[in-house]
Amino acid sequence: MDFFKKNWNKKLFTLSDLVILTDENPSSLAVQLSRLVKSGIVDHPVRGWYENPFNTPSYEELAMVIRYPSYLSMEYALSKQGILSQNVFTFTLITMKLPYVYRNNNNIFEYHQVKRSLFWGYLTEGGIQIAEPEKALLDLVYIRIVRGKDMKRSALGSLIEDMYLEDIDQKRLLQYAERYDETTRKILSGFIVKE
Repeated sequence: MDFFKKNWNKKLFTLSDLVILTDENPSSLAVQLSRLVKSGIVDHPVRGWYENPFNTPSYEELAMVIRYPSYLSMEYALSKQGILSQNVFTFTLITMKLPYVYRNNNNIFEYHQVKRSLFWGYLTEGGIQIAEPEKALLDLVYIRIVRGKDMKRSALGSLIEDMYLEDIDQKRLLQYAERYDETTRKILSGFIVKE
């Protein structure tokens, strides 16, 4: 606990971090951490990570660390930025790493893989990387319909009806869309782009 208190400015640690920083035997340290977790003093939010009890991370901060690099996008980013009127309880993220879903307590962190050429269009706010609204919308169309096919076009239409599209910069959206494939651009123009 003294170690966590002295290092209060760091919110999350891996077991490897702790072994290096404490110079403890990995087996002994794992036992100590297990006891701290079982007693509720230290939280183990996802496999391989431990929270500093003196400075716990937000769920968004946790999302940035457990699959790095990544940025918040799609439904979560659109809801957070006030474009999508629905509340979203799944943290939807874009990464260049393999896709994965982490579950933590009542939270779901859903990571979607894109190639390097599509990993852009986000801002960093307080250590949190979040897609610009136009990029979040393009990621949504590309991931859910074009590539993943886990959303029907009618469901996208329904979701778009719950968006404040007047807050989307149409010029920026068209510029960003040029970096996506033709199918994404066609779907986007069918639902969103107003000439």
